[in-house]
Amino acid sequence: MRIRSVLLLALALVSAPLAAQEPPRPPLPRGADANDWQSYFAAGESRFIQFPTEAAAAFYWSARLDPTRAEPIFARWASFFAKDDGTWESYLNDEPFVMRRPATIANDSLITRAYYRNPFVHRGLEVGLYARMGARLNWDGAMAAFLNYGQGDFRRAAVQFGRLVRNNPTRNLRLRHYRALALVGAEQPDSAAAEIQMLLAALRSRDERTVGYVYESKAMWEFALGMLYDRQQRTADARAAYERALVEDLAMYPAHAALGRLALAAGDTAAAVLEYSQAAEAAPQDAVMHYEHGGALSAAGRPEEALSAYRRALELEPYWALPYVGVGQMQDLLGRRAEAIAAYQAYLERAPRTQAETATRVRARIATLGG
Repeated sequence: MRIRSVLLLALALVSAPLAAQEPPRPPLPRGADANDWQSYFAAGESRFIQFPTEAAAAFYWSARLDPTRAEPIFARWASFFAKDDGTWESYLNDEPFVMRRPATIANDSLITRAYYRNPFVHRGLEVGLYARMGARLNWDGAMAAFLNYGQGDFRRAAVQFGRLVRNNPTRNLRLRHYRALALVGAEQPDSAAAEIQMLLAALRSRDERTVGYVYESKAMWEFALGMLYDRQQRTADARAAYERALVEDLAMYPAHAALGRLALAAGDTAAAVLEYSQAAEAAPQDAVMHYEHGGALSAAGRPEEALSAYRRALELEPYWALPYVGVGQMQDLLGRRAEAIAAYQAYLERAPRTQAETATRVRARIATLGG
């Protein structure tokens, strides 16, 4: 079992992007938006097989430009193995000399971080790692299904995974997760939720917390189930699932954030601030938690505290555009004209083209302020 939860969670919670570790930004195609996470993600995908080191750099910058996205975080995990097929094969075989390496443990923490953003993040690059093995890989039914998933044939993959689970529900328990991934890709969240429910029921019957990795725990599956209910606007069910996730693991801070979002949507700013404050306290190096905490504090009419939260987000992720808007709005609200203009201008320097509407509003506000 690859359960190294203490080390993984410690790394996930305390690891912050360090300037000294920043790789150079790889070149982008002509016309690509250098402020957009998707530009670097696409660049990483195109380099993944032949130039994995360059791909890793591209995924790094993709994650820095928008730390809310799970895709580049997961891609960084995959690119670690793309650099060395031998390490990947040893990892699959649970070989101790690889599993105990600090670099491997740190890399595994990236999956936890990605799942905290989205437990159903697409794992196509992982499929690419398997495909690179060619004849060295045992191409059984599960691998055939996973390959179809990676190629975007989600419905076929779901059928194949379902057949394997029915043939041996105990041995193939983990495949319920993979079937849920395929069902999410096929836009069938209700069926995906049913798979996660059955996975959780099996773990409860065995009195087990996980099917292997720390990111395959009951707490993570409850969090994932809550997200699926959220998508279906089943608010009460989502809230209950998030609460169960926290009962399973108090360190599951994204569940606090999810409860905060539900509270904000219901207009309960006091509850939202409480949930987000717990998330930010549990994950002091997670810029997204501080940013969302700032939003809750702003909604609660606490601009000075919101400003501090937005500033903390920027200390951690200075390349991320949106927190500059939050800083500008709070400075604006507090009557600090020059500081507001400076923050708004900093946003415009970093804003991707996909945020054109927000950029237009920010320019209009700068003009109103006389900037």
